[in-house]
Amino acid sequence: MSDHVLRLLAAAAIVGVASMIKGTIGFGFPLLAVPLLSTIMGPRMAIPVVAIPTLFSNFLVIRRGGAGGLAGALWTVLAATAVGTVSGALLLGSLNPRLVSGLVGLVAILYVLATALRLTLKVSEASVRQVGPVFGVLAGLMGGATGISSPLFASYLHLLRLEKRQFVFWITMMFFVVNIAQIATYFRLGLYAGPVLTVALLACVPMAIGTVAGLAVHDRLEPRLFERIVLAVVFVASLNLMVRSLL
Repeated sequence: MSDHVLRLLAAAAIVGVASMIKGTIGFGFPLLAVPLLSTIMGPRMAIPVVAIPTLFSNFLVIRRGGAGGLAGALWTVLAATAVGTVSGALLLGSLNPRLVSGLVGLVAILYVLATALRLTLKVSEASVRQVGPVFGVLAGLMGGATGISSPLFASYLHLLRLEKRQFVFWITMMFFVVNIAQIATYFRLGLYAGPVLTVALLACVPMAIGTVAGLAVHDRLEPRLFERIVLAVVFVASLNLMVRSLL
C-alpha cells in the first residue's frame, strides 16, 4: 500500500473519529481534526479542508432542533461571532496562531478550574448574557484565524447552564455562523485552489458517518455525565492549545 493511500486512510479516520465526538457532545471536530490533519498536510491546507465538512456536520446537528426559548437572547452572540470570524480569517496570514491559541487555552482552563471550584455558580445569568458578545468576537477571531473556537463557545454555553440538547444545538449554531463566514472568506482568499476543495468534499463522507454515530451516542448520555465530558474535553483541548503555543 502506497504512502499516499495510507495518508488518505489516516485522514479519513481522523475525520470520522473527530466528527463522532462532535456529534456526541456538540464540539470537538476542528479541535481534534485540525492539529492531527496538520501533521499530514500542513496547517495552511488542514484549516480550509476541515471547514467544509464541519459546515455539513453542523447542518446535520441543527436539523434535529433543540433551540428551546433562547433564540432572542443569543442573536447578539451570533452576530458578534460573525464579525470576529471574518476578521480572524482575513488575518489568517498575519496573526501569530501560537499566541492566539495560548491565550484562548488559558481563558478556557481558568473557566474549567472556576467551575470545579464552584465559582461559576455565583455568576448571575444576566451577567453571563451581557458578556456574550465578547465571547462571540473572541471565539470568532479564534475560529477564523486557526479553525478552532470550541473552548470559548463551550465555556460560555456551559456558564448558561443549558440542558444537553440545548447546549449541542446552540454551540452548533455558533459553529455554523463561524463556518459560513470562514468558508466565504477562504474562497475569497483563494485557499481552495488546487486539490484543497476536492479533499474537503471527500472528507464529508467519513464526517457524515461519524456525526450520525455521535448523535446516537448523545441520545444515550446521562446529563451529568454529559456535563463532565464537556468540561473534560474543554480542559484537555485548552491544555493542548497552551502546550502548542509554547513549542
